[in-house]
Amino acid sequence: MHSQTFSGNFFEIGKQQGKIYAKNKMSFKHVKIDKELYKKQLTIYKKFYPELLSEFEGMAQAGNFDKDKLIYQFITAELRCYRDWFELETDIDSMSDNVHDKTNILNRSNNVSKLNLSQKQTPGKACTIFGYKKDGKLFVGRNYDWLPKTEKIFTTYTLKNPERNSFIAVTDGGYGSEAGNDIKNVFYNVNDAINNKGLFIGLTFAYNDKWSYGLSCVHICKLIAETCSTVKDAIKVFEKIPVCCPKNFFIADKNGDMIVIEHTSQQFKILYPKNDILIQTNNYIDAELAKEDTALKSLSIHNTFIRYHETFQRIHLYENKFNINKIITILGKKGTYVCQNFPGIKTIWTLALDMTNKKYKLYHNLFGKRKERMLKV
Repeated sequence: MHSQTFSGNFFEIGKQQGKIYAKNKMSFKHVKIDKELYKKQLTIYKKFYPELLSEFEGMAQAGNFDKDKLIYQFITAELRCYRDWFELETDIDSMSDNVHDKTNILNRSNNVSKLNLSQKQTPGKACTIFGYKKDGKLFVGRNYDWLPKTEKIFTTYTLKNPERNSFIAVTDGGYGSEAGNDIKNVFYNVNDAINNKGLFIGLTFAYNDKWSYGLSCVHICKLIAETCSTVKDAIKVFEKIPVCCPKNFFIADKNGDMIVIEHTSQQFKILYPKNDILIQTNNYIDAELAKEDTALKSLSIHNTFIRYHETFQRIHLYENKFNINKIITILGKKGTYVCQNFPGIKTIWTLALDMTNKKYKLYHNLFGKRKERMLKV
């Protein structure tokens, strides 16, 4: 696995990535811009993350890409994929001026798109993240599960921007979702990130029938990695900035704090650990959000529920002698639901993180000769 390092300001980093995309023959020729969608998403990015637009401009210049098509693709792709997967209606009205006026948003029933799971299912979205605090030390384990071909595509990369925190990210390249199924269109997104302040953020898919205008999940992860030092910092970001699609975000820091943000795109709830354990798979745990969880309503056979309890059980199995090496024992056991190897879905990588001592391990090739490497920020 070749790990790339990008250094410089936003525009310079964009140029470095754009050259790679051009070399890989990434193409935006077939991108058709929905002007209304582009306008509304661009307004949000200009308000909340204008620096990222500068990065996109650098990509377009270095790769000789059409700037508007490139920006449109990157700021709308997740939303469009989500609507396509779930066959959502697209007649959502404009957001209110105050995008975080929760009362207005939740009461605008005509603006909520409806899910039709009986006609079309989303691809097998299934990841597991847990945190366990033992003897004052915080450990985090993460399995990223996705299309088997991703195993040959995923990579790590480091971002060193003097204007922001440095971080190392693990990326699936958007393969099978925003980048489609053509490997020449994969890109450097942020599925997991660990920054130089000792903060981790990782995401899991959530099942909900609402979407909104806002930042994509990989961009909110990038922004938090760039700007936050603690869990409390990250909460403030979610309080200010809208997210376009449902996702769960697991966040932990070197101080021993950890939370899960369960996000529906319309609202979010914060989960805190119980008895020093915090687990997130794909179903909502918060009682209020669980009422609108489409995995519960229409996908009751989804193994998210099994993985949650399997992880809980295996944490307790090793609780007396817990250390960073027990994480792969818990998450990497073949034949379990947590370590997935089923048709169309596979555990691509595992993270084992000692947040207190800032020791980070990545495992991959879990079903062959397992490979391990230390991650350094």
